[in-house]
Amino acid sequence: MQYTLNKIYSDYTNVHQICRDVLDVSNQSAIEAVLIGGSLLGMVRDGDFLPWDKDLDFAVFEADINATLLLESQYRKLGYECRVHYLGIRDPKELDAGLDLLLQLTNVMQQQGLEHCLIGGALLNLHRDQCLFAETDTLGFVISPKGTNQLDKLLKAFGYLGQISLSHTNKIVKSLLLKVGNWRVNFFLYREDEQGFGWRDLNCEHWFDKPLFPAQSYAIGDGVYYGPAQTDSFLQARFGNNWQVNPPLKFTEGRVVGSMQLYKDGVMFDFIMHYVRGDKTYWFEPAANVISTKGFLPCSTKSTRAGDMLFPDHPEIFLQEHYGNWQVPVKTWNGAIDNPTIIDSDVAMQKILISVR
Repeated sequence: MQYTLNKIYSDYTNVHQICRDVLDVSNQSAIEAVLIGGSLLGMVRDGDFLPWDKDLDFAVFEADINATLLLESQYRKLGYECRVHYLGIRDPKELDAGLDLLLQLTNVMQQQGLEHCLIGGALLNLHRDQCLFAETDTLGFVISPKGTNQLDKLLKAFGYLGQISLSHTNKIVKSLLLKVGNWRVNFFLYREDEQGFGWRDLNCEHWFDKPLFPAQSYAIGDGVYYGPAQTDSFLQARFGNNWQVNPPLKFTEGRVVGSMQLYKDGVMFDFIMHYVRGDKTYWFEPAANVISTKGFLPCSTKSTRAGDMLFPDHPEIFLQEHYGNWQVPVKTWNGAIDNPTIIDSDVAMQKILISVR
């Protein structure tokens, strides 16, 4: 089985409008979102976002994290798809609750005759280890409803379990999110076309060259879960030849918010959560990065083509650390450099857990 990942991006023309729309909402809640990353590089060096940059990066500091997360429903009403990512370790009770929820959802879909299967890390963990991995963040299914009536029936059943949100593409349901307690479950609608068989998530299309259905059932405890057709081949294609090897944990304790991603009209907007401890700032994207807080704070408002936004007063500190010869104009993206600011994820988590006043 072959797997391809295709990223969908918009024309550059959408970038300024999406940036402005997102910041207008966060500004109403007095959230201080500070420009960072390649977005900052373009604005400082070239006076605008880089023409190939469709991922807009803004830092949110600890005092504003909860307020930022509360905006998810508001952004969804404006047509944004939303993902919230946590990092760290779940305790055993949470993992048990997650497995119970997974089996409960499977039972509901079985009873309704809905074709479905697990597709992400939860599938890998259950198939390989017969349990959820301690660092499991979300649960993910692909579903193939037979028309709107079956989808409506599913939404009604899930509505009794938790909070449901829908994402659309061209007014057609693309995915749904179910929030139950501390768990977020994504359901992606199955697609078949000339590119293959798969699903779409935010700006990513996941395609396989063979159908994912009919699904295969597997017993676990007193319940069952469903994997794609040819589950082993699916896992090898999706996660690589070493998918059967149990990886070491990245964290020993603690769990924090990593980011909130918003996606609309081909543009990704990332609120990346930053944790200040002493004279360092920690965040995860995807490794833990550390930089002197002078690289981000203090900050001041500046006018741009996308309206007013917060800039670090000393952007050159961050840019030099992460992009080396960042002052030299380039015509294409040449990436961040390996730099001494990237540290082990668990080291960063331990620093975050130690509150410095």
